[in-house]
Amino acid sequence: MVMLSMRIYSVHELLTRIPGFTCRRRLGAWAIWFLLGGISLVGCGPLEPIVEQEVSDLQLTVDTLKTSLRDSQRTIAELRSELESRRQELADSQIARAQMEGRIREAERRLTEARHIIDLQREELTSSRTERQRVSQAGTALQNQLKQLQKQLAKMGKQFERGGETGAAPANLSSTDTRPPSVRPVNMDSSRHGSEKSRVAVAPAEALPSEAITDGGEYSVAAADYPTSLSVKPGDTLWSIAQRFHTTVQELMGVNELHDNRIFIGQALRLPSRVASGTSPLDKAE
Repeated sequence: MVMLSMRIYSVHELLTRIPGFTCRRRLGAWAIWFLLGGISLVGCGPLEPIVEQEVSDLQLTVDTLKTSLRDSQRTIAELRSELESRRQELADSQIARAQMEGRIREAERRLTEARHIIDLQREELTSSRTERQRVSQAGTALQNQLKQLQKQLAKMGKQFERGGETGAAPANLSSTDTRPPSVRPVNMDSSRHGSEKSRVAVAPAEALPSEAITDGGEYSVAAADYPTSLSVKPGDTLWSIAQRFHTTVQELMGVNELHDNRIFIGQALRLPSRVASGTSPLDKAE
């Protein structure tokens, strides 16, 4: 305030020293002095409140900036934590994706193996179907052959039965191109000889005992070799045994108490006493 008054006084002194500045203008000078003083009073009076207002505003601004800074720092920290969580989630998602890719590769590998196994099973199924068809065709052919053989066996069995009742072999056997096998019906009584003997035994003529053959084609043995009993072998029939030992089917059936001409493999048969002594009924008949 003192400095401002001193400046106003110095301005007044300068004006009074200007040439042409007369006393008539002192009134104007005093007016200027008063105006400058009023201005100084008006301008210097409210300086302190204005400075305090600015200081308070500045303090408020600083506080606001500090608050904003703290909020910004807190927001940055939150964003950093969120960024870390996002990175962790990204890492987890990458791990999950890697695991999923591994599972997909494993599933594709298993699918490839399953397809390969299915192809192999299809090939096996096709081959088994082909084999089954072949076996079915072969079985059908064998069944047809078996039926034909059964018919032939039944026919030959009837012929042998008729020949055994008459004591002579059927005459039409020698007229065939191939020598038919000897057929012997087997008794179906499983209580005496078991289920393995209840079938028809067929053996070729070469399987018969190798005794001497007479001129009439009959098997015979020497009188000294006549046994009192014998065991039935594969291919033996009452008719063949009777021809071999020069006896008749009726004699064999009577001695062994047989009701029909069926015999079993391994069955023990007794020979007539006249055959055992060397005298045959056929020789006596001659």
